[in-house]
Amino acid sequence: MPNTTETIGPLRLQRKLGVGKLSEVWTANDTSAEAADRKKLWAVKFLVADAAGDRDQRKLLEHELRVSKSLAHPGIVRIDRFEVIDGIPLLVMELFDHPNLKTQLAETPEPLMARLPRILTEAALALAHMHARGWIHRDIKPDNLLASPEGQVKLIDMALAVKKPGVLGRLLGGASPRGRGLVQGTPSYMSPEQIRGQVVDARADIYSFGCTAFELLAGRPPFQSRTQTELLQMQLTSQPPSVESYNRSVPKGVVRLIRKMLSKNAASRPASMDEVVEQLRSFRKLERASQA
Repeated sequence: MPNTTETIGPLRLQRKLGVGKLSEVWTANDTSAEAADRKKLWAVKFLVADAAGDRDQRKLLEHELRVSKSLAHPGIVRIDRFEVIDGIPLLVMELFDHPNLKTQLAETPEPLMARLPRILTEAALALAHMHARGWIHRDIKPDNLLASPEGQVKLIDMALAVKKPGVLGRLLGGASPRGRGLVQGTPSYMSPEQIRGQVVDARADIYSFGCTAFELLAGRPPFQSRTQTELLQMQLTSQPPSVESYNRSVPKGVVRLIRKMLSKNAASRPASMDEVVEQLRSFRKLERASQA
């Protein structure tokens, strides 16, 4: 795979931003004759060698592009194009050169706390836009939210997004963006109905957003376990602890909102992300929680 001295066609790689099992993300210049600005940096997500020939993984990248093209929000990273260059499938994306919230929580928690009121509100607004356009993200978590030092947020990774509610399968895994016969997501943030393979709607994302908000305020997800099986069972049946037990500065209203978002019954959660946004905006005392 490419390193800092190599290129993918006209894309000159500069710096690695992230790495996963099947893909890597780098900053890069587009040196092609068609490039409007060859000095401009992009984020390039490409499949690693073992996955480059995987048709399902290529379809996921193409799916991400389709989702991105249907969205227009400052809180969602824009994808410019999908290409296959020298046999490597890749996405060329807007560069938002800031770490994700999972990394910031682990490395610089105190500065992050000071920005949480804006971060949570902006993340909720981005997700509300997705829902308004008919998409369910299905993988909301701190890892998929980038944040600047000022608190500006960008939602990323639309690979699992679905256009309409559908019946999911029984087990984790698989690559189909439609989730045919498969349950997809991240166990620490998955809603009970997503795990059970029931029909999911925007309220599944609300549950995941509740898990994310809990972790950002408490420093840990609501449920933790050594095994995936036990973790999924906890998501299904265990009542989450109160975020207040980990951060006593969280306002009562925020504690209630998170508890509501983490309801096992989807009908008991906020009806929409618009409702979550309005409640977050009304909690001026959230500023106090950010100083804990």
